[in-house]
Amino acid sequence: MAGSSTPRTAALAAAATAVALLLGPVPAATADPGAPLPTPHLLPTPHLLPLPANAAPLSTAYSLNNAGDVLGECYLDIPGRFAPRALRWNTGNLGLTALEPLPGEIGTRPGAMNEAGTAVGVSFATLTDNHPVRWALDGTPTALELPAGARGGGANGINNTGVVIGDSYDAVFRPLPVKWRADGTRVALPLLDGDDTGATTAVNDAGFVIGWSERRLSGEPRKRAVVWSPSGTVTALPLPPGIDVAGVYRITDAGVIVGPGRREGSTELDRVVLWAADGTVRDIGEGRPNSITNTDTVVGAAFDAARSLHAAYWNPDGTRTLLDGPAGQQSTARTINSAGTAVGTATGSDWDHGTALLWKRDGTAVTLPPSSLSPYASASLVNESGVIVGHATVPGEQSLPRAMVWKP
Repeated sequence: MAGSSTPRTAALAAAATAVALLLGPVPAATADPGAPLPTPHLLPTPHLLPLPANAAPLSTAYSLNNAGDVLGECYLDIPGRFAPRALRWNTGNLGLTALEPLPGEIGTRPGAMNEAGTAVGVSFATLTDNHPVRWALDGTPTALELPAGARGGGANGINNTGVVIGDSYDAVFRPLPVKWRADGTRVALPLLDGDDTGATTAVNDAGFVIGWSERRLSGEPRKRAVVWSPSGTVTALPLPPGIDVAGVYRITDAGVIVGPGRREGSTELDRVVLWAADGTVRDIGEGRPNSITNTDTVVGAAFDAARSLHAAYWNPDGTRTLLDGPAGQQSTARTINSAGTAVGTATGSDWDHGTALLWKRDGTAVTLPPSSLSPYASASLVNESGVIVGHATVPGEQSLPRAMVWKP
């Protein structure tokens, strides 16, 4: 395919670029140094639509639950276009379920999945005509109601009680936060006074939602991290001294929130900001957070003196541990389970040709074996059973990812 300029190749390249932006630099444990390493398996690429052409040779994984279900997507070759299709894989038997679009629509994108395997996301007819959906276990979609006047929207989170969060957007594509109860009833989430746009990022099992609220159209522009209570009350999250902007990525079931912060006068979100359940906030150091456990351990990457990134975790007291990695390479940890197993990736300067890594609780690294498809891989998810999900990167001009799993 290298050097080809066909529409299919161009679409694949665009899809690969979008996937790379979504995945970002990709960042889990094993019993003892002599224990056998998990065996990698490529998640199969489905052929779902009755078309002569196969699915495109790329797939991505975004979510993993403790039952071993994986939420992701592939791209299907529909005449005249490539359409993404959300998928749910089972790592036990490597089977898959296609998450279908609403009647009359052509594509789906995944948003999130809970422990029961219920998934939410987007169904669309065109890139600007999309709708939030919840999928049953057999892949059947149910539309989630949008606010009156909304042009479209999507769902990006679901907790274990069935509460769904997402966003709608208006005619000029300004997002507004939305929540749906387990019975599908839509609940509007208010913005801070004077703001005119906002969005959700995560929801915990207690029903607290985090996101942001922003003023764009009138007065001095501002954007603030917020939390919505289960009853829908919105509260601005305070900033620690010296931090002028912060985002929110994750919230634990106890209400602890983590996100990146920017120092006054800086242009980078390179501080780790932690909000306790009582609303107090701390800047716990320089770095880029990716995830947090229910025991308040944060994983991500920290900078060295040369501004290179190295996988790290931060304890609840704010102390930091740098994790081992291949010499001369940057690394980042993406997720960690309650046993202290973290997973992530080490890469060279191009961020494309990675090595999938597993870190033990003491910070030592184990290289995960690549698949037969490619010598390059990344690891991004680990569950409580030690199942790891990531991607093989197919060598070549486009560096297309293929979703894969390591099973203990």
